[in-house]
Amino acid sequence: MTLIQEPLAGLGAFVRTLETGSFSAAARALGVSPSAVSKSVARLEGRLGALLLQRGTRRLQPTPEGLSLFERGQRIVSELDAAQDELRESKGPRGPLHVTAPMDLGRHWLVPRLPAFLAAYPLIQCALGLTDRFIDLLEERVDVGLRMGESSDTRLVRRRLGESRAVICASPTYLRRHGTPRKVTDLQRHACLAYLRDGQRVPWRLDGQPVDVPGPFASDNNEALLALALAGGGIARIPEFVATQALASGRLRAVLGEVHPPGPDVFVVYPERRHLSPRVRVFVDFVAEAFAREQARGGPAKGPGTRPRPRK
Repeated sequence: MTLIQEPLAGLGAFVRTLETGSFSAAARALGVSPSAVSKSVARLEGRLGALLLQRGTRRLQPTPEGLSLFERGQRIVSELDAAQDELRESKGPRGPLHVTAPMDLGRHWLVPRLPAFLAAYPLIQCALGLTDRFIDLLEERVDVGLRMGESSDTRLVRRRLGESRAVICASPTYLRRHGTPRKVTDLQRHACLAYLRDGQRVPWRLDGQPVDVPGPFASDNNEALLALALAGGGIARIPEFVATQALASGRLRAVLGEVHPPGPDVFVVYPERRHLSPRVRVFVDFVAEAFAREQARGGPAKGPGTRPRPRK
């Protein structure tokens, strides 16, 4: 039997199932019901006379025959997707673009730059999801994401944008009342506002070393740390892009400026495919160019990027 006897939907359903790990996740990616995906794969198995998937496990696993078909079928499906994208976008990038980003990075860095991107590519319809929970791009049918820190997901292409920066800051009111720290050891007598991860205060990384700092408050949300610092509640170490407006207006003042504490690396990620959709490609290039410009000026989030040049 040849694959010409099985509708290409069967091969697409099989490939998406293995990429996402389940019939239900593949169904969400394809916009159909889980039973439709399962039946399509079963028909493909019937026509080929071979079992392709091992059922009954938490994550569907391919049989040797299934793995062999997947390696070739994935290329076929990728080529078909690319051909459709090229036909749809022959007059420029267009269509839906699903983007995800962490709350802080998305709200304070990405969102102020999106008007320039959308003005340059008016035929792209961008849908942005902001969340700090882990997003499986393949399972949730997301085209591209911004990530902070390392990731072990080998299914994604990762392009490093650069290193984020953190700033140690406090309100003028707090500094008048408690004094301004001049060196790292001075922090031990101040109210330091820490980030909370897995229920534990995260040490500040200063002069290349982790430092446990005392304080009455910790949160897993940088907006909460920013708000408390603005209210005079202590000294915070927060991402520079979160504090930019407050620093520019004078509501916060940077302290220990010579320390320049680094933050995690920032990446743009997208599912690995042989051909990248034009609308994903221009978005990836846009955020990479914006980040590079701002890194050259001394750090991200110095202000919205300039309008990009549209690419055909």
